[in-house]
Amino acid sequence: MMNRRRFYLFLLVFSIVISECLRSDVPEFTQEGFRVPQPYQALKFPRTHGSHPDFKIEWWYLTGHLQSNSGREFGFQVTFFRFAGTKGEIGPEDPNFGQSQIYSTQVALTDIGAGKFYFDERIDRNGWDAFASEDVLDLKHGPWSMKMTDHLSEAIDVGFHIRDKAALKLRMRPTKPLVVFGPDGTSRKGPDPTARSYYITFTRLAVSGSIEIDGEILNLAGEAWMDHEISSQQLSENLEGWDWTAIQLDDGREIKAYLLRQTDGTPSEFSQLIWIDEAGRSVYQDYGGEGFSWSKESYWESPVTGAVYPTTVTIETEDPKTGLWRQLTLSPIVAEQELTGDLNGTNYWEGACRVTNKAGEWIGRAYLELAGYDDSLSGALR
Repeated sequence: MMNRRRFYLFLLVFSIVISECLRSDVPEFTQEGFRVPQPYQALKFPRTHGSHPDFKIEWWYLTGHLQSNSGREFGFQVTFFRFAGTKGEIGPEDPNFGQSQIYSTQVALTDIGAGKFYFDERIDRNGWDAFASEDVLDLKHGPWSMKMTDHLSEAIDVGFHIRDKAALKLRMRPTKPLVVFGPDGTSRKGPDPTARSYYITFTRLAVSGSIEIDGEILNLAGEAWMDHEISSQQLSENLEGWDWTAIQLDDGREIKAYLLRQTDGTPSEFSQLIWIDEAGRSVYQDYGGEGFSWSKESYWESPVTGAVYPTTVTIETEDPKTGLWRQLTLSPIVAEQELTGDLNGTNYWEGACRVTNKAGEWIGRAYLELAGYDDSLSGALR
């Protein structure tokens, strides 16, 4: 009995030592004094769904595909950003004086049948028509809101309007377990040990609700994807942008993939693709070699910004279920889905896409995000 107790004590001490060694190269704070996501950190819910003002950057990102009873189809996006201001003493001449938390929110709607795209944005300091709870998921920015109303079912209510074009009220319920990305519980974006995030995702939510558009109120149903990312430094200095996608396949699985583009034109080694199976388990693949490939097939030039976006892409990846390589082509359902950030200064393309296989058969839906094609994002989100 004594030997067994010593053995269990040894295992406990050994696991603690190994855990600390694995974490030792990750500083707890950035040079600015913001917290850094730590490997092997136990996240506590529902608290983690809320705001984390000790971290510099945070966003709650929601996209989805909806259909009315009459067959009208829509894509939508809602993104709440929180940016922390300068740490320490600041004076009245500093734009962050009086409030250190800045909120920037963007909403968008793709009316697929009409071939139209609408978006709107807001930017405010915390307390100036913007709020995020630190205890639960409860976000407000003007009349726009996102709130988890039931912590057992994890139901989320979202409400927003886009100028005088449309107004949506949606309720979402996860149909699959929450995913925390990263083998060590953090998602790496570069060689700097601080370039990491807590990346928390509902990869598939059932959506119901309504939309008021063109003088009508239509009942809606569909599916959505939700990310919550928490960090203090996202991109390395040598990165100029990213291509990112969330794919929901008709077979009940999902794929998240992103290509981090370096200033020399090559993809970063931290580019990644992740399969999520029917039970919510993840399989990771790195870019190139035995991992996955990402090819740009066709482009769309913005008449507003002049940016040229690769809006049709083909991803080749090994299917972990069959071991066979698969070809997935993402093509925009509507070409013009660019958000021109007059308030936050960033232009990017974010759009609803169809997903087809090598034979051209429709096998799923996706959202594709293309950032850094108008102005380089090198050194941004740091």
